[in-house]
Order: sequence, then C-alpha cells, then structure tokens
Amino acid sequence: MVKRTKILIVGSGGNGISLAVLLDKAGHSDFTIITKHGDFGGAWFQNTYPGCEVDCASSVYQFGFRPNPDWSALFVGQPELMAYMQRVAAENRLYERTLFGCEMTHARWNEATACWQVETTAGLIEAEHLMLATGFLEEAVIPDLPGLNTFAGPAFHSSQWPEGFSGEGQRIAVIGSGSSAIQIVPALQERAVHVWQFQRTPTWLLPKNNRLLTDAERQLLAASPEEMERQRAEVFEQEEKLWQDTFVSMNGAEYERQARIYLENQIADPELRRLLTPGHAMGCKRPLVSDNYYNSLIQDNVTLVPEGVAGIRDGSLVTTGGKSFEVDAIVFATGFYFGGHILHLVERRDGQTVGGWQAGHPRAYKSVSVAGCPNLYLVGGPAPNGQIWNGLYPGEAVATYVLRILEHLHDKGLRAIEIREEAELEWKRAADALLDKAPVVAGGCTNYSLDDTGHNKAAWPGTLRSMTAALSDFDASKYDPV
Repeated sequence: MVKRTKILIVGSGGNGISLAVLLDKAGHSDFTIITKHGDFGGAWFQNTYPGCEVDCASSVYQFGFRPNPDWSALFVGQPELMAYMQRVAAENRLYERTLFGCEMTHARWNEATACWQVETTAGLIEAEHLMLATGFLEEAVIPDLPGLNTFAGPAFHSSQWPEGFSGEGQRIAVIGSGSSAIQIVPALQERAVHVWQFQRTPTWLLPKNNRLLTDAERQLLAASPEEMERQRAEVFEQEEKLWQDTFVSMNGAEYERQARIYLENQIADPELRRLLTPGHAMGCKRPLVSDNYYNSLIQDNVTLVPEGVAGIRDGSLVTTGGKSFEVDAIVFATGFYFGGHILHLVERRDGQTVGGWQAGHPRAYKSVSVAGCPNLYLVGGPAPNGQIWNGLYPGEAVATYVLRILEHLHDKGLRAIEIREEAELEWKRAADALLDKAPVVAGGCTNYSLDDTGHNKAAWPGTLRSMTAALSDFDASKYDPV
C-alpha cells in the first residue's frame, strides 16, 4: 500500500487545485492528490502547442480565492496560465501532498473498511472519500487512418506536441477545425513552407478582441481590488448571457449575425466564405473565438481543404475526395473524448463499473454524486453535465457541496452516504428535458457533447449562477447512509 488518506483527489488541473485549497482552508487537511502529469496545470500543462491560449477572459478565468492582477493580456497564453496555477499550488503547499506520475487504474468501495481502494500505477491507496477532477478534454481522439504507420514524418495529436517541434520550413497537414486547430494554423503559418488545414465541418467563429494590458492598466488592477472586481463582473454578465443563449436555449441568432459579419469583413473570397459558413445553429458545436485565424487562411502558404482525411498512401495524405498531398508532418487537432473513460474504472457497490452500468447515458446527481458509489464526487470534466462556460469554476462550486456533505457526516456520526438512484435519475431526466431543446442536441450537427443515447452529456443545464445555487444546497433526504 502506498498510503491511506481521508480524501483522495485525482487530477492536478484547476478544479483539483480548487478542491484541495478550499478543503484545506476549511480544516480538512488530510488529503492526497495524484496525477499522471509531472506538475500542476491540467490542460495547461498538457497542451503546449504554438498559439495555445485561453478562450475565456483572464479576468474571470482565475481562482475566486486567488485573484490575479498581473495578467499580461485580456486572454493569456498557456505558459502564463500554467505558471499561475503552479504558483497557487506552491503557495498552498500542495506539492508536498501530491504524487506526480501516478495514474488511477481502478477503484472499488470496500464495505468492511468504508473506504475506496484505489489502484494506481504507484500502488494501492485507501481513501474515505474519492474526488475525480480529471478534466473533460484530456483523452485525445486520434483517427485510425489506414496507412498511418507507413508515414515517415512526425504525426501527433495537438495535446502531445513534441518538444522543440516548430514546423519551420516544413509542409504540414493540420487535421481538424476546432478550438485547437484555429490557434495552431496561424502559429504554423508564420514558420511553415505550407499549411493545409483539413476541415470536415465549419464552426461559428467570433472575434476574440484580445490585446496586451498596459502597465498603467495592470498597476490600476493591483492597486484597486474594486476595479478588478468591476471588470470581472462585467465579463461575467456577458459570458452568462452567451452561455444561456447558445448552450441552454436556442437564442443564438444575434451571435450568428455577428459571426457572419465578422466572416464577411475578414474573407473577401465568396467561395472561401461559403466553405467557412456553418450549416448548424450557434452552440451546436463549441463556438470559436480568434483574431488571426481568418487572416491566416488568406495567406499564400495556407490552404483550407474542405474534406476529411481517408488515409496515407505511398507516403502522401489522401482525402475522402481522393485528393493527394505530400506533407512532412501531420498534426491531429481532432479533439477529445469528452470526460474520458474514467467512470469505466470505478466499480459500483454491486461490482459493475459506473460506465458499464450507465450504458452510454452518463449521469450524476447535480453532476457530482453517483448512485452505487458512496463518498464519490465528480468535479467538472468527468462529471456528466458538469461543463460550464468557465471551466475553472466547478472545483470551487463542488468544494462547497463536498464541505456540506462532510459536515453532515460529522454531525450525524455517519461514515458514508450514497445518492439514491431515483434522485440521480430524476435530476438527469430534468437536465435532459431542458438540454434536449438546446443547440447541442437540436442544432443540426454532431459534436463531442452527445452521449450514445443522443442526449447532452456535457453541459450544466443552466448558468454558472444556477450551478452555484444548486451546489450550495445539500438535501440529505436524497441520500442514504452506508
């Protein structure tokens, strides 16, 4: 056995950091963090591709308990975000309570000891409470292209960027057209001989309006917490409305209009505009934001290819339309399996895995508690319907909920509680009823948010305010003691 701990947190991204810090501040210091990564940062540790930056304004994409007046831009890049998270982890002494390079491989509840027995690549850990904060965009999807093993050059997923690879002087294929691709293409355009971007489906894109903050602006934020909070509140309201209109309802027409105007202003060629115009509702796929993507497409060394890739033949990349391209490197900006498969590694009390039992329709009460799994808490990414516009926030919201449960267990002298299955199903039915009317399901496209039954497995069914309210309220009648 590696160790025994009261609380085991799996994951070292923003949500894992929030959980650990807020638990510690509340007096629950007996916790251990494990992560397959080599440091803190989560997605910002894993993704190092050129051009990588956040698409949520820095003023709100930060820990509520550690506001940062020192951001260099309205939307900052990966190195700055990772450094911020690692600084917060160091300030709160999380490094000495973390096992790096340690991946969870299985977890089962031990009735006799009322603990989770968690198998890891470093050995067995026993914990009274298990909290999964492993992210929703960390399990890469790489298409199984015929002949890929015969390709002589580098071929890699955007989240597995080789150290030192710049694309300088090379002919590069970028497969995909989502949020990573639109950052990678402009960055490679500046260095590569030629970039071909292969697009199966266009996505709505809005301007980011990013810029560096001046020294005077940063000094003002450092000197005036009130001004920093005012700016945060302003962005918060904008993002709440965007999320409500484009993910929770079908009110995205105004954003579509803005996106069309932006496209027309940036792309003069009517044929290229046609290829870049989506045929689905705003919000069906994750909307994109960029200030330089469209401009990169009109450069002489970039070509948009509106076809998928069928495979590799005779060393060349071949599209579904039969076109052939000689390239030196292939970048798969092909996305992720939303939430990963970690729930297939967790056994319910009846011996079935959560993933197997739920049979392609993942669910959890309030996105946190899973039937058949005492003292298990899902946070953000692996949590069905746990996604919200500010992906850094669920750790804070769930920490509030966890503290309510820990207080209840202490007050009642209980060792563990478990959500009732009917409560879990009732909550999921209500979430599906709302989200089935929203663009992810009804918007006319395929996307990574749909589960095997056609429902939205990703989005929280409401705004960040509603998530805060729901996870501030613990109803013990929905749970049974174990």
